[in-house]
Amino acid sequence: MTAATTTHGHRTPTRKASPETFRLLLALDGRMSESLGPVLYDLVKLRASQLNGCAYCVDKHARDLESRGVPTRTIHGVAAWQESPLFDDEQRVALAFTETLTAGIDHVDDALWDDAGRLLGEERRADLVIAVGTITTWNMSSITTGLRPPAATPVGQ
Repeated sequence: MTAATTTHGHRTPTRKASPETFRLLLALDGRMSESLGPVLYDLVKLRASQLNGCAYCVDKHARDLESRGVPTRTIHGVAAWQESPLFDDEQRVALAFTETLTAGIDHVDDALWDDAGRLLGEERRADLVIAVGTITTWNMSSITTGLRPPAATPVGQ
């Protein structure tokens, strides 16, 4: 079986297995949202979750963006943000940073680092590094414990 087809037996979700760690991760998540802004942070979480293959988190963050009033076209556009006119410079640099950092720890080159600092400022750039690490932790927890998005009504029904 490949990772894509593996089904997990009953695994205890992180929130039940380690409630204190889960609470602290939620607090860190809240701090990242406060620093980056909820929409920008949700865009980062959606893109990282797409790259990490976490169906539960992709569904969650797409719905979070929808509830914040982000247009559906923009949410769908995250997967191809480089070609889309729907993102501003700040969102573009955050999405580029997310993709690059998700690909590997030392892949952020000086130009991207400088662009992120110019557009986000020193503190928000530092928080963006932590934000990508935070969503990656959520992705790992969700995937390894077998969380799945809630069932949806099939199209046409």
